[in-house]
Amino acid sequence: MELQWLVLRQKLVKAEIELRQAREFENALALEMARYGEMEKRFPGKEGFIDPAQRRAWDARLLGRRQETEKSAARVRLLVRDMKDLVGKKSHHGFIPP
Repeated sequence: MELQWLVLRQKLVKAEIELRQAREFENALALEMARYGEMEKRFPGKEGFIDPAQRRAWDARLLGRRQETEKSAARVRLLVRDMKDLVGKKSHHGFIPP
């Protein structure tokens, strides 16, 4: 019983690490885009220095990062649900997780 709990706990911890990394990457990209956006506002002229095609590419990358973060969050939620189910089943047999 303990082995099942440990294996699931290991999967949960790995998924949480992946989620935190995905959020970190997403936030770093959004911060970079915001910095360049602020620079572009201060740039003289109406055109700026960021090409619209480059802006769309950044938006697509940010969207991809958001989707990756959502997938990671969903994976964590599923593993948490599985962990609760396992703990509930095992508690009937006297197993008490740490």
